[in-house]
This record gives sequence, C-alpha cells and structure tokens, in this order.
Amino acid sequence: MISRYSVEEIEKIWSDQNKYQVWLDVEKYVVEAWSTLKIVPKQDLLVLEKIKIDLPRMLEIEKETKHDVVAFTRMLSEQIGNESRWIHLGITSTDVVDTAQNFLIKSSNLIVQKELENLAKTLKSLSLKNEKVLIMGRTHGMYGEPTSLGLKFALWYEEIQRQIQRLNLARRDIEVAKISGSMGNYANLELKIEEFVAKKMKLGIDKISTQVTQRDRHAFLISVFGNIASTLEKISTEIRLFQRSDVNELAEGFSVGQKGSSSMPHKKNPISSENIAGLSRFIRSFVTMSFENNNLWHERDISHSSNERIMFPDLFNVLVYSLRRMNETLQNLSINKKQMQKHILEAKNIYFSQRVLTYIIMQNHQVTREKIYDLIQNCTTIAWAEKTDLKDVLLQNNILDFIDQKEFDALFDDQYFIRHTKEIFNRIFKTK
Repeated sequence: MISRYSVEEIEKIWSDQNKYQVWLDVEKYVVEAWSTLKIVPKQDLLVLEKIKIDLPRMLEIEKETKHDVVAFTRMLSEQIGNESRWIHLGITSTDVVDTAQNFLIKSSNLIVQKELENLAKTLKSLSLKNEKVLIMGRTHGMYGEPTSLGLKFALWYEEIQRQIQRLNLARRDIEVAKISGSMGNYANLELKIEEFVAKKMKLGIDKISTQVTQRDRHAFLISVFGNIASTLEKISTEIRLFQRSDVNELAEGFSVGQKGSSSMPHKKNPISSENIAGLSRFIRSFVTMSFENNNLWHERDISHSSNERIMFPDLFNVLVYSLRRMNETLQNLSINKKQMQKHILEAKNIYFSQRVLTYIIMQNHQVTREKIYDLIQNCTTIAWAEKTDLKDVLLQNNILDFIDQKEFDALFDDQYFIRHTKEIFNRIFKTK
C-alpha cells in the first residue's frame, strides 16, 4: 500500500517479518502437538525454540527452489541439527500459509471492529445532540418534509451496527486453523494436531477442507468489507450534497491554514468525503475477485494466492484508513442550523401537503382521496410558482369546505414531523 493510505498497525501485521514469524509459530505449534502425541522428544522442542527468521537467507534459497514455503523450511532447518526432521512433519504448505493468513486476518479484523465501534459512538453522539434539530428532508433530491437531523445520524448508526454484526459473522467463518494435510484428509496427521494449533492461536477449526481453506470464507469477509464501504460512501455522498453552495447545511470542518483550491482562494471543498468515496470504490473492486478465488482446479490450486498477497494488506489498510477518516470528518462536522431553518421557511409550508391531505381523509368521510389530493396538488403548484404560503393558497381555494378553521390552523406545526423521534431513538439506543 502507498504510504498515503497506509495504517501503521496494519502495515506491521502484514509485514514480511511478522508474516514469517507467524509461519514459524505455526510450524512450532505443529511440532509441539506431535510432542504431545509422544512422537517428538521434548528435548528436541528446546532446540527448535532457538530458530529465528532469517529473511535474506530464505529469499536466497527461494531463488533456487522457486517455492517460498520450501525456502522457508530449509532456512529454518539450516539453523539446527538432526532435530530439523520434525519441521513441517505431515503438513503441507497451505497448512502453514492459510492458518497464518487467517491469523493475520483475525488480527486485522480486531482493528476494523474497533474502528466501526468508534464510528458508531460518534454517530450516536451526533444523533442525541441533534434530536430536536429540524432539517428539510429530501426525496429524489427534492424537498419532502422536515425531519430530525438526529434521525439522519441515527440511521447511519443503526447501519454501522448491522455492519458490525455482519463482520462478526464473517469473523467466525474466516478465523480458523487449517492443519489437514495435502488432500485435507489428515492422512499423515492426526486431527488432534489441528485442534492443538487452533487452541494455541485462539482460532476456530476448519472442520473440512481440501489442501486449502475454502475461499467462500474469504469471499464472505470481503463482501462484508464491500458492504461497509457502501455505507461509508453513502455518508460521504450525503455530506457532499449538503456542502454544496446552494444547500450549505452541513460541511466538513476546515482547519486553520487549510486550502480548498490551488487557484480559487474562496473554495472549501468536501475533500475528505470525496476521498472516502473513491476509496470505497477501491474496496468494492476486490469483491468479485474474492468470489472468483473460490473456484480452484479440483478445489486446490494457487491461482488465489497471488492476488491475496496484494488484496488483504491493501484492503485492511484502506478500510481502516477510511473508517478513521470518516470518524474524524463527522467529529468535526459543521452544522448550519440557521441555513436549515432558512430552507424550511423558504418552502412556505408547502411540505404540509400530506399532513392536510391525511387529516381531511381521516376526519371527513364525505370526500374522496382523489378529490382532495388534486385540490391540494393544484394549490402546491400555485404556491411554489408564486412563492406564496401554501396555507394562504389553500384558504383561497376553499379548503375550509372540508375542514374547520381551527383544525386547519392546528395542522401547521413543524413539531408534528418529529413527534415520534424519541420513540425511534428508544428503539435504536434503548434509552429511557
């Protein structure tokens, strides 16, 4: 991953040094498991503990073997004597590679989960702070009815909660140890070897596999990442729309010394949201690849291996980077309440059309829906074109034939649109 979008913790997890250290851990745990079965003498385990990763030597050997795991095991064997015969006993390359990779994925998943939880915490705070703040709701980009700004943040909060649930499901699938041998039938192993390694690494067990862990597990995880990316892009798109000059209701924070344009000093662009939108597309680009990786010749080849070496480090770097940047953007979000109220006032009560329609239908059983709908629609057309208050236009067009004056006046209360907000919040946040 380029340094611009790299995350220190993720880079450390997926570094060659750490990856090969986990390979070594797997190898050692397998030998230790054999020892519990009285195959490997305990004194030989002490010798194996002296082994270290010598990456330059491994790369040198790989030039000849053209096989990284063989180069790895030979690099290890060179460091000790006859005890080296226990290294890689009964296992195949992907027992090491897949188990280690699933462990690295687990380590990275923990960071993703933490960042999702941090984002959810920020969204909950914004929701509760803005519970009673009115904002014009839009459908199809057009004015609909006012709603609570807090509900907008609550919507995103609830979606992030679902993403956390999906991640937890995917984690159970992918965070497994696979020590089943060349054909996945444990022919040269015992099932207890796999159980021992899984327990040591705090992983689940791949109950049945071929020579590789089946890639439907990986595809599920990456599809969840694609789904998370879609949520991030959804939020970023909404911020970008609200930051437009003609809307100006929400905007990214703009720090001292920040520049919005190289040529126009007045510009304050939604660069963080645009950045997240672009990276979200990058994340989703791996989804199709991950599904294609599940289709291997006789359910075992290494056509998946090459792209996974790139895919997982890049995915985790960009996803964690995007989650952190989104959280920071929301924490520094500028909320223009005056502009929100201005747009509501400029609408001149046109958004009460459904309120009037619904009330009359419920209270006046002598009028058909079609008749009153057409009347109110015609009035909204006049009100919008002439920039006149809908309430006045309705009165001029004999709305009092269907409702008395006192009831009619009572309908025009903006608080009506947020009367259930507290109940909705109780559903989501379980507040009292």
